[in-house]
Amino acid sequence: MNFSPGQVVVHPHHGPATIAKIANRKIRNSTVRYLKLEVDELSVAIPVDRAEEMGVRALIDTAAVREVFATLTAESEPNETVWSRRMKQNTTRLRSGDINTVAGLVRDLTRRNEVKRLSFGEMTLLRDAQEPLIAELAIVLGASTEDTEAMLHAAILEGEIPTIPDTELAPTG
Repeated sequence: MNFSPGQVVVHPHHGPATIAKIANRKIRNSTVRYLKLEVDELSVAIPVDRAEEMGVRALIDTAAVREVFATLTAESEPNETVWSRRMKQNTTRLRSGDINTVAGLVRDLTRRNEVKRLSFGEMTLLRDAQEPLIAELAIVLGASTEDTEAMLHAAILEGEIPTIPDTELAPTG
């Protein structure tokens, strides 16, 4: 993947980020190129040659948006009854960095919360999974985060898939 300043990419844990600059750093007699990513008030520096390995990727395209909404409207995965195992599985799903896996996690936790209030740990996990997902979808769909969150919940709880244009929605950098 080619990176350039001003490009919007997705960090696996922080969500959409803008490349502020690409700089060289001298580390033990060798020069390493770094991406400086900015997410809200947070700055993250990542070596350019390891960025993809670490899960940094371009924004999703129209086909991927359709896949995400298909995941959100699909059946939930079976629920592990032991809380510690469920938390471990769900944390692994969140850390995968795969947008459809994270969408499935948001779907399952949101539905569980509708049936029975989630524990504090699971609510935190839901928030940590939902925020970057909503932020990326909002950018790609060109919608506000509030409208995107409403679309997400309508898909999860009511099975409503929004109309997604056939053309490219937003520049993917």
